[in-house]
Amino acid sequence: MAALDPESQTPGARTRARLIFERLWPAERPAWWADAIVLLTLAVVLFLGVDMAFGVPEIVHGRAISLSPAVLPYYAVLSLARMALAYALSLVFTLVYGYKAAYDRGAQRVLLPLLDVLQSVPILSFLPVVLLSLTAILPQTLATELAAIVLIFTSQVWNMTFAWYQSLRTIPQELREAGRVFQLAGTLRLTTVELPFAAITLI
Repeated sequence: MAALDPESQTPGARTRARLIFERLWPAERPAWWADAIVLLTLAVVLFLGVDMAFGVPEIVHGRAISLSPAVLPYYAVLSLARMALAYALSLVFTLVYGYKAAYDRGAQRVLLPLLDVLQSVPILSFLPVVLLSLTAILPQTLATELAAIVLIFTSQVWNMTFAWYQSLRTIPQELREAGRVFQLAGTLRLTTVELPFAAITLI
């Protein structure tokens, strides 16, 4: 039990114990301006959406729905097309946004808080703003289709982006060294090292 007595430990051991149990404060000053930019951006987007929504028609007419079983394959194709388009948009957004957040320390301070705030918003809360805003400027049938795609997009893009960002930050050092040995850079490094490593997560 004598080894557990702080007075009996060497100065080096006491220092190591203190580093283990003490809270280490960050050396950098918190980026309060990044939070301000995120909140201002969200406020501007919300204001624009609400402003456009004032021009919405009194009744929104979507696509006419038929209850005939003969049209089920057609509806299935439409649903698949919406999901495929939303996934394609999510993938493009994920690759660009996550790559910028992972490798640009300055942008990371704004992009990650913004993404964290967006993922905390319930998915269906986007529906009124998106649908009413689009119907104010587009034909109603097209607006409802785009609103459906946007909702599918928001249901998956935040998780995909965080997963892609985490994959980029946790690529094993051996793979990074191999990429440097073979002089992989830019698109070649993306398609040879980074995308294969994160493929399971993205799929």
